[in-house]
Amino acid sequence: MALYAQTSGTQQTNSGTFVPIPGLTLTIPEGVDASALVILNVPMPYAEGNNYPGGTFGITVNGTASPVIASFTYNDQNPGSTGRIPTTLVVSVPLVNATQTVAAVWYGVRGSTVIIDTPASLSAILD
Repeated sequence: MALYAQTSGTQQTNSGTFVPIPGLTLTIPEGVDASALVILNVPMPYAEGNNYPGGTFGITVNGTASPVIASFTYNDQNPGSTGRIPTTLVVSVPLVNATQTVAAVWYGVRGSTVIIDTPASLSAILD
């Protein structure tokens, strides 16, 4: 079984802590001795700022953040142009005896603004 959610429109954050990415939430079913492979794909994000801007992406399961994250930053303190930095996160989520809500989250690194202006997706593959 596969589950899938996708963003539409432009999204941005300048939060310094994890906040949900609108539209990227899934409910995974209960299970025993199984797991879901959760994939967050952000194919063309970029960040703006003047202190080595970047973005950090993660997932939460029932509101608890996974310690596994994906991040990008630029090599220049104040980049003259903001190139696109494809970012993908893959996390295994153990199934439990209840449904679980998986949500994609993000924040701006060092006060930067992170922007998604192309579709991003959250998917789960269950075994």
